[in-house]
Amino acid sequence: MPIIPEIQERLRLAFPPSCDLLLSRAVQEGSFLAGHLFEGESFLNNVIGRDIRGHVRRVGIAYQIDLYCNRGDLPFVTAMKPMPKGNWHWLEITATGAIGHVVRTDDVDGFPDEAESRQDKRLSIQPDLLSWSEKDKDINKLVHEIPKLYAWLTFRAAHDGKLSHLCWGAPAPDTDTWIGHINVLEEVAKRGAEVPAVTKVPDPKEVLRLKDHVAQALEEDAKKKGA
Repeated sequence: MPIIPEIQERLRLAFPPSCDLLLSRAVQEGSFLAGHLFEGESFLNNVIGRDIRGHVRRVGIAYQIDLYCNRGDLPFVTAMKPMPKGNWHWLEITATGAIGHVVRTDDVDGFPDEAESRQDKRLSIQPDLLSWSEKDKDINKLVHEIPKLYAWLTFRAAHDGKLSHLCWGAPAPDTDTWIGHINVLEEVAKRGAEVPAVTKVPDPKEVLRLKDHVAQALEEDAKKKGA
């Protein structure tokens, strides 16, 4: 299923160009924050700890996006919610007519590893697109009948924590294809702007807050598994 112009327009309405720079900064800060936490904590900076480096990076990114939204820097509503299945949590980003989650992908056009919660969400929010036929209903009307468009904020960071890509994508409900896609870093570059410089050495207070956040999440997970 190719990019659907009506979906693309709705995706951009939910996550407008005016947010690209600050969103990029928040994600980059979160990535560096997680990396700095790893380098400074001996219990994480070992072969076993490095197995969860990607998960901690996702925590750092979610933490910073949530912070930016709560401060009013980004116009989205965020909440850290339990996934519908399993003991994991995710950051849910609510925008105008859209809901999004943060996921890691190998490249700009790539899809995340399959997870039941994400699959259930995309099927439940965009089911009518599965059976759409031009004979039955105008696509523009159908798009407007979707109460909330489902989107992923996809990213990948290099070993040093620097972002290699950051995109908004609306997945087709039944196949690994995009029906809406925005390359955030590319859009920033097109406008002749640059992502504001982010120091690789974060504020120690922010590192401590993230450390507490990770410790709390691990404690809650242990309690659930022991229940």
